[in-house]
Amino acid sequence: MNVPEKVRSSFVAPARRLPGGAGTSWQIDALVLKPDQDPAEAEWTAGVYAGLRTSGFRVPRPVPAVDGSWTVDGWAAWTYVDGTPGALEHWPELIAASRAFHLALAGVPAPDWLSQERNRWVVADHVAWDGAAVELAPELADLIDALLATTRPVRLRDQLIHGDLAGNVLFADGQPPAVIDFSPYWRPAAYALAVAAVDLLAWSNAPPEILDELDDEDEIDQLLVRALACRLVTESLGRPDRESRLAVRRANAPVVDLLLSRLTGRPAAGYLTDRQIAEQASHLLGRDIGVLRPAPGGYSRSVRRIADSVFVKAGPELDVELAAYDALPASAMIASTREPVPMLVLEALAADGWVRDWTPELIDATDRLLQDLHALPTPSGVPTVAATTNPWDAISADLGRLLWMDVCSADWLAEHLAALQAAAADAPLKGASLLHRDVCAANLWHRDGRLVLVDWASAGVGDPWLDRHLWLVAMHAEGGPPPEDHQGPYAVNYAALIAGQQPLLTPSRDSNPALFQLRRRRLEVALSWSARLLGLPDPLDQAGSTVAVACAGAAKSSTVSAVSALGFRGGGNPFHRWPMT
Repeated sequence: MNVPEKVRSSFVAPARRLPGGAGTSWQIDALVLKPDQDPAEAEWTAGVYAGLRTSGFRVPRPVPAVDGSWTVDGWAAWTYVDGTPGALEHWPELIAASRAFHLALAGVPAPDWLSQERNRWVVADHVAWDGAAVELAPELADLIDALLATTRPVRLRDQLIHGDLAGNVLFADGQPPAVIDFSPYWRPAAYALAVAAVDLLAWSNAPPEILDELDDEDEIDQLLVRALACRLVTESLGRPDRESRLAVRRANAPVVDLLLSRLTGRPAAGYLTDRQIAEQASHLLGRDIGVLRPAPGGYSRSVRRIADSVFVKAGPELDVELAAYDALPASAMIASTREPVPMLVLEALAADGWVRDWTPELIDATDRLLQDLHALPTPSGVPTVAATTNPWDAISADLGRLLWMDVCSADWLAEHLAALQAAAADAPLKGASLLHRDVCAANLWHRDGRLVLVDWASAGVGDPWLDRHLWLVAMHAEGGPPPEDHQGPYAVNYAALIAGQQPLLTPSRDSNPALFQLRRRRLEVALSWSARLLGLPDPLDQAGSTVAVACAGAAKSSTVSAVSALGFRGGGNPFHRWPMT
């Protein structure tokens, strides 16, 4: 959603779209604005947060308009809160903040409109808690049915809760966690933590040990199975294409197994403990690798751990990555095994070698690395990409799959969808080259003339120009040169294909803010590149992703008076970026 012209013309400073949420929050100088589809809900949320007594947590505060209301033409303003997401890294702090936050909410009544809403989140909640019947996607139905079969009545007091904490708690040194982006539900307080836990297990590769810290919550296993069932029903109702539903299944099937194992007492097949990982890696190397600790990064289902000298990946979905490493003549791999559990033991590369800037020298080195990679013999055990479906087919069935990422207008998409769909259909995919398919700064290590490409979870066999054009999109999204500077044959086809793939690879919820922003930025790059090559208007101009906001008297106006022009009180409030969805 764009900032309306009336709102834009009232401000002095440029407007900047803020990360997180649905991409509809805007910062104008010190003020952050967020539209809301329902004025009643916006007013209610602002009223709750304005009066909340905080102890052990922080919240942003709404900025009232000059007439005392919390919204102006559907827009609300909020005070700034420091911090960044990091639920997994700060799990104990999130637990404590959630308990304090919900204790403060315990006396707040449910709003009348909460029971009247009808959307897929509400439907999923009723399926998980009330036994409501709904048609389920065949790729997810058995997982949901297995969870629901274990439910029994829960005798816990319902209250107002935040139903989407995992990506909506911010952490800052020396300050309590900040709880933002309120998603109200009327359920037991500990259910909020259950939802956060299953989100982290499914989408952030959290270790199963995070559940140990919830064992003191009454009925926690019942809350967990309902939380995951609710999330899976939401995904079932929101994903029209089989490919993305299968991706959801791959992410969540191990979590289903884990939760069911807690109820039945049998071992969970999809998870390894840190002790098991350390024992297997030590056996592979013939020496004790020491204490393992979680390794940041990565979006695959593999467990990632790091010790003093090695980096370990383990899990049932490592077969492709193992096959790719086997095909490389030189790599960071030290040892590997497929039994009893697939495992890679890699060199622990020094932190100062990870790529941060795309210099001309690095671009040339990466180009040479890809030439060498694509000249290798065709590996076995790596899937071909020739069967990749046209992503625009799924988007044409549900335009919301792309529009929710707010990179173009509905009119722009409707007018140019056919051109994008046709261009992507002609992208050459067949080939015999080993492809990495995620060449980006996070997967490149460069020091002392050595360049290492890591994380082969997306490896495939196909046309090498697909790999190159994927790299060009990722590189420009990270501050590198425009893709036109290095594009090859069929660039328009690859650009359209890559653009269409991004929304299908993004979780329907913003449970992982970093992954959401990565996909959204790549979508912006690929879609704009496609438009330029096809001779179409720039989609971002209509989406308003970069909005220059100025009024004629900008040089003479103060920030406070500009804010007041819209109807919000300026004063001395520190304003914040608070993306609400």
